[in-house]
Amino acid sequence: MKFPFFLFILLGIANAFASDLDFTLVNQTARSFEGLYVTASDNRDWDANLLLDGKVLAAGGKIQVRFKSNAKSETWDFNLVDDEGLSVTFDKVKLAGVDTVTLNDVNGKITAEIE
Repeated sequence: MKFPFFLFILLGIANAFASDLDFTLVNQTARSFEGLYVTASDNRDWDANLLLDGKVLAAGGKIQVRFKSNAKSETWDFNLVDDEGLSVTFDKVKLAGVDTVTLNDVNGKITAEIE
């Protein structure tokens, strides 16, 4: 009987650390991105690059974007910079409850599908 209770406690702890803002970013473009910046829409400065230590979001790749548990904003801006210097910005994205953001290249324009 102690095992189910212990499992319940572990699940509760895991959920306490997860943020409703966390999502998976999927790159369905032919570009590789070396810069990923996310900030609250009311912040005028970009936060640090989330792709650390030379990591890239390769074409066809995906990355888990995680927020601190105290992150609070109704909308978020994010900016991606590819390995050729192209910068793509998405403004005022509502991320609460979003599971996946998929980047696509539609006729030469990078778009984001929010799911």
